[in-house]
Amino acid sequence: MGQIGVVLGAGGIVGAAYHAGVLTALAEAGFDARDAEVLVGTSAGAGVAATLRAGFPPIDLAPRTLAQPISTEAAAIVGRTGGPPTIDMRPRPLSRLPRPASPNMVLRSGGRPGKVFAALTPTGTISTNVIGERIKMLYGNLSWPAQPLWICAVDLDSGDRVVFGREGTDAPVGVAVQASSSIPGVFRPVEHAGRRYVDGAVHSPTNADLLADAGLDLVVIVSPMSETRGGRGPSMPGLRGVQARQLATEVKRLRDAGTNVVTFQPTPADVAAMGRNSMDATRREATTETALASARTRLTDPALAERLDTLRTASS
Repeated sequence: MGQIGVVLGAGGIVGAAYHAGVLTALAEAGFDARDAEVLVGTSAGAGVAATLRAGFPPIDLAPRTLAQPISTEAAAIVGRTGGPPTIDMRPRPLSRLPRPASPNMVLRSGGRPGKVFAALTPTGTISTNVIGERIKMLYGNLSWPAQPLWICAVDLDSGDRVVFGREGTDAPVGVAVQASSSIPGVFRPVEHAGRRYVDGAVHSPTNADLLADAGLDLVVIVSPMSETRGGRGPSMPGLRGVQARQLATEVKRLRDAGTNVVTFQPTPADVAAMGRNSMDATRREATTETALASARTRLTDPALAERLDTLRTASS
């Protein structure tokens, strides 16, 4: 049986909706992402990955987003939380003049634009507690799932990438997802064990390079923040290009290590559906519908046949 890794990247509310479409299409094609040897999640992808590890069937992700009927298994899991979290995005009053969140981190940024931005941007004021609480409801008294789940965040003071779920890290899964989702300048950093954490996308929108030495046969990467080549649309065209180039570097590292890679990135139609604001909940349904259609089309590509066989074998 092939060993499969699944990487779910950042992208806010619309990114989670994109994941729903792609993962449901993969499930229709015979691959259940819950069967992955390891799930790597960043920001929006962290919440989706944690939901999968809690047992939610990926075949139901798109129907759930689209308010369509879901399976009894999925409904039981939704019943634990009452549905996706709703975050009040209204800015909070400031208790003092804004100042950079972590000026010293600039020196430790390694030239990564995301880390420089996080260091110099004033600390966000909106709480992510509702995200952590919903994940905690999913897991109950279980601190971490038995199957490998890696949740990526960044230590705001040291600038280091932190991978919760790997040896040497210690945080409940709800705290890890909350930390990974704390977009700099928008959400408050998450404090745990005396450290401050922010969105793992500050280091990389996917963090796919973590699997380069994992000895996997295939890695499937779902990257909502990048774009297909030539697919530049109205939504953050410059940023999407930067993210696509960073993803290409990580994919090359995986392939140089002998790992097959399949990537799913937004097409021009996906980018148009997603819009300019990654936190725009009104884009959720259109994004999922378009991603589902795009992924279904991609999965008919004969060039993917051999790799799809590996996916189906892993789920059998």
